[in-house]
This record gives sequence, structure tokens and C-alpha cells, in this order.
Amino acid sequence: VTALNQNGVNEPTPPYYKDLVGNARWMVKYSNLSMIATHSTVVNGFPFTQNKDVADGLYNETLCTGVPYIYSSKMSTLNHDFERDPRVTFMYSAEFTHYCNDKGIDNDSPTCGKVMLTGNIHKVTDDDELKWAKYGMFSRHPITKDWPIGHGFYFYKLEILNIFTLDYFGGATKHLNITEYLNYKPTW
Repeated sequence: VTALNQNGVNEPTPPYYKDLVGNARWMVKYSNLSMIATHSTVVNGFPFTQNKDVADGLYNETLCTGVPYIYSSKMSTLNHDFERDPRVTFMYSAEFTHYCNDKGIDNDSPTCGKVMLTGNIHKVTDDDELKWAKYGMFSRHPITKDWPIGHGFYFYKLEILNIFTLDYFGGATKHLNITEYLNYKPTW
């Protein structure tokens, strides 16, 4: 079963709710944005959160890694934060896809899945990873390809250290197995 997402591309429904790893990977794959939390350099001592375009491959193919990639300027508040402290959290919600809206599920309902990927953010330097990051980002967010070169945009990726997920009633699973998550083979 598929549904058209905000870009008019067919997006499969998420895996059965007991497939926690599959649901986490589905949200990362089919979300167009994420909320990223950092340790603020602007409001010292407080967390700072900003929405950011993300990409994990294209919508219309199953190829994905589970690792979020962003394209960010050295001028952005986020960059100032993670240059000082690379520890961040990427938060995804099935609300960021078609699913919850199409099913009439409120964002705060446990059945509208959420996943938080926590770890350290790093600049992408490997040529193959850079190609992958550009492939997803510039296809899903074409305007980013034309952002000003002089603003110092770079690709960054998350080194995942913890995965926290909620996709049904009964409380969240605090620590999904990272190896299982990264090695998951999508069937959607």
C-alpha cells in the first residue's frame, strides 16, 4: 500500500508497529525534515532546536542508509553549536511524512511514530559519502543546490550513538540496537 507524499511521490505505509527498527528506518527515509537539538551557543546553558532539511536517498527507491545527512552553512546557528559540541539529536515524526495526516492520527498520539537519533555530527569528507549526500539532498531539496557558495555550505552526517523510538502505546523503547538499525534491509 502506498500514498502520495507532499512531493507527489508514492510513499509506502510504515512497517507493522512491532517492527521498531523498520519503523525508525521508515521515518528517517521518508521524512523531508528533522528537528535537530544542540547545546546552544546563543542561549548558553540551554538546548536549541531547529528544523532542517534531511535526506536519506530518494523517495522513489528503497536504497537508504538510516543515517541522516544535512547541508548546512558555517554561518548557521546550528553549525556554531555543533562546532563547539558535536553532540546532537535528530528528531523525526511520522507526522513529517504523509502517514499520520492521511490516517487522521494526531501528532501527539503514540501511534504517530517518533524516533530520536542521538550522537555526534561530523562533516562529510569521504568522496563516496559526499556523492550519496548530494544525491539525496539535491534531488529531494533542489533549491539547496543553488545556495550561495560564499556562505560555506557543507554536508554533515550523524554518527549514531543511541536510538529512542515510540510507535505505539505502552511506552518508548529507549535503546534500539544500532547495528541492527544500520543493517536493516527495507522491504517497503
